[in-house]
Amino acid sequence: MKVFKWPTITLLIFMSLLLAACTSKTNGPEESGENENVEPEPITLKFLHAHGIDDEGFEKQYKNPIEDEFPYITIERIDTGDLDELIAKGEMPDIYFVENPVNIKNYIESELVLDLSDLIEKHDFDLNRIQPNILSEHRTFSDGNLYTIPLSLGLTALHYNKDIFDLFGVEYPTDHMTWDEVVSLAEKVTGEREGVQYHGLQPAFPSILYDQRGITFVDPDTDESRIMNDEFREEFVKVLQTMERLASIPGNIPKEESDAFLFEWGDQFISGRNVAMLPLWQLIEWYTSDETFNFDIVTYPEWEDLPGITRPSKAFSLGVTATSKYPDDAFKVIAYLLSDEKQIEWAKAGQASALNDSEINKHLFEDLIEERPHASDLNIEALTKQTPSAGSDHYSEYEHLAGGIYDNMVREIVEEGKDINTVLREGDEALTILLEDEKAKK
Repeated sequence: MKVFKWPTITLLIFMSLLLAACTSKTNGPEESGENENVEPEPITLKFLHAHGIDDEGFEKQYKNPIEDEFPYITIERIDTGDLDELIAKGEMPDIYFVENPVNIKNYIESELVLDLSDLIEKHDFDLNRIQPNILSEHRTFSDGNLYTIPLSLGLTALHYNKDIFDLFGVEYPTDHMTWDEVVSLAEKVTGEREGVQYHGLQPAFPSILYDQRGITFVDPDTDESRIMNDEFREEFVKVLQTMERLASIPGNIPKEESDAFLFEWGDQFISGRNVAMLPLWQLIEWYTSDETFNFDIVTYPEWEDLPGITRPSKAFSLGVTATSKYPDDAFKVIAYLLSDEKQIEWAKAGQASALNDSEINKHLFEDLIEERPHASDLNIEALTKQTPSAGSDHYSEYEHLAGGIYDNMVREIVEEGKDINTVLREGDEALTILLEDEKAKK
């Protein structure tokens, strides 16, 4: 048996340690591109953003700041939302923008989604920085996973025309009024004055009312209609009774043009100036474009049993695709866009932050106020005084079919004066047929 001498053993141990150190260095940060002393190889990240922004706006908001922060990254925009076309061309994005969490399902169906949990842990991203209800909303539409990270906070408000309230001699709305209180107020500012018909409240996009309560029409466990379900029927009744009350105010909802009144984006409020109150997502930038328009905002109407809760955020979000060759770099970009610095910058420009830090949203619309000093009189704080509803805890894949059913329910109440029980029964029957037809296609 060969016996090693101590000097030889010492040398072997030293060589082993040296080899281990070298191996560690080879397989560690340097290999993953995280060694700060090594200049990363230049890469191009394709960024899919096809919602409401032109190339100039995209460059200002995303491309230029990202490339300044990460000099080795070049951002290339993809501006089509046709995922089938992109897949057919093999033009796969690395980062994708989702304007509403409802639409995450499109990326799930196209098998582009990547659960971000591992990247979040790897890059030590603190999810506690994000408002929990907004995060829950995105998990709900991601099968309990987290395919996208909320980038913003959707804002709703009750806009009101001060001149109309002055004309009727009625006090202005205040923050945290309930739907019952707002409907009662609408009765006081509806009527004809000097040949002009004034409408107390325009319930534009009335689906927001049931959204706010977290109501779903399709049972996510059975994929069947739950409209007549004992547990949920009273929820539908509560929402439809509010619409019934608004429709019963003489002159509030024009019968001959009810669709235009119910499903338009707030144009009549500023162009006609004959609507006293408009509960809708905030439209401050549009409405302050005319300095003569004497309006203000308060918090979105609340349900009495849900104080302080507004509709779900429906916030913008960003995800990394499962096909990306650079998932770490793509995630670093998303994390950068969620930094306090960027979120403050965007808040100043009017995009509210989904982050928990309330100091960030205190900067809301500072750029607009600097440009339009008259906007400084607005009750901007009202926009962030409420908590977004988390919505339902999960949704059926067929839930999207219910939107048209609810709209028809509202039409039948407003235009035909049908009673709520009949409307619910017929809506349940119509939704059941739709569900059966849709399931038969599979």
